[in-house]
Amino acid sequence: MSIEPIAFDMSIAGRKIDGRTMEAKRFRSIGLELADQLGRHPTPSERLLLMNAATLAMLCEQATADLLEGKPVDQENYRRNVTLLGANLIKLGLAKKSRDVSKRDSAGMDDFGAALIEANRASDHQ
Repeated sequence: MSIEPIAFDMSIAGRKIDGRTMEAKRFRSIGLELADQLGRHPTPSERLLLMNAATLAMLCEQATADLLEGKPVDQENYRRNVTLLGANLIKLGLAKKSRDVSKRDSAGMDDFGAALIEANRASDHQ
């Protein structure tokens, strides 16, 4: 399913952006891929989130490229951009919110898991 490219017409902040630059092409590509993943024509608010997600993804990509080329990277800005990108993707429904899986004391939270743990304990004591 492809979302019509008009959602990323490169008219931003009242300026018509030249879409021929490598950066503009990458921005459009990321935005269209995310819009396609959305699976429907984006609402105006979703379009804004998609544009922000594409921008943040590009900033993250640039930092990754710099890091891989041995250039210095502002780690705090990188972490902030990754966090914001994740939040935007969650708002769009394109990513799931992570949950805390580190609590070791909650091993028997579901009945099946608790039964398995109990069966293992019983077989260890026999």
